[in-house]
Amino acid sequence: MTSSSRKRIKTVGNKRKEPELPYSNKFLSRRHEHHFLTIQDRRLLMERKAGWIPGLAPQYGGELKSRKWERIAMYPTPANIAMVKEFYTNARPLGFYTLTGLVGIGMVQPCIYRRADLTPMAKYWMAFSHANIQPCSHVSDITVSRAIFLYCVLRGMSNNIGQVIASEIQTCANTMNNKAPLGHPSLITHLCELAGVNTSSPPLERPRKAIDEAYYTQYCGGDEGQVATAEIIIEMYDTPPRRRWTMDEFNNVVASTEEQAQGSGGGAAEAPAMEEDDEDDDDFEDAEEG
Repeated sequence: MTSSSRKRIKTVGNKRKEPELPYSNKFLSRRHEHHFLTIQDRRLLMERKAGWIPGLAPQYGGELKSRKWERIAMYPTPANIAMVKEFYTNARPLGFYTLTGLVGIGMVQPCIYRRADLTPMAKYWMAFSHANIQPCSHVSDITVSRAIFLYCVLRGMSNNIGQVIASEIQTCANTMNNKAPLGHPSLITHLCELAGVNTSSPPLERPRKAIDEAYYTQYCGGDEGQVATAEIIIEMYDTPPRRRWTMDEFNNVVASTEEQAQGSGGGAAEAPAMEEDDEDDDDFEDAEEG
């Protein structure tokens, strides 16, 4: 009797078998695995180191230090290409955003300023933001959310930089633009490493050329006759200094401004803007490598 019972238990044990999940090691579901076929063709938009140049922009370094953003300016290291693409594949919730993309509902961000109209200091901050905070390869146009971020910096207002970056990553993961580059690859690789993942396996992609004195001299200098757009931004969104905005207030301002721009016929989609490389940055990269 005992022998028979043991035999039955052994037989039941042999029948237990975990279901085969070909995507289980890398992807959350089969749909995510299928989505990877699209993600793998998107290139990485690498970060840049943004150096402190006391002789030309001492205010930048002081503000960076007071906000404790030095690590954001200097952390970029080589990114693990495969890991970044797997991250973005799994970061996309295949549901609401897929539906809104199919029916043509996009996250529209009107372009309200041109980089050429910014003051030199504002240009440098915008270059830093486009590289490491709000990634964008088409840097000639400044959208509403980027203008508000620049305003907060220039006014000395506090903001939650971690939440801004997280929102940018989410927007990048959710975009329906299959040509839009993938932002924050160095940061994502670093976070994976902190989680205990081996990130040293090639292929790796190195950060872009640093935003340094040469970059500032070539692209951030301006004429006295230029429109001081930074001051215009401050006038548009002026509030008592040193007041901390909540993310709801920030988003409400962005949304209301977008509606005004769309009503007047102006506007440009955020994702398509990201896919176009700015010629100035390309020339700078080529000159540095030559």
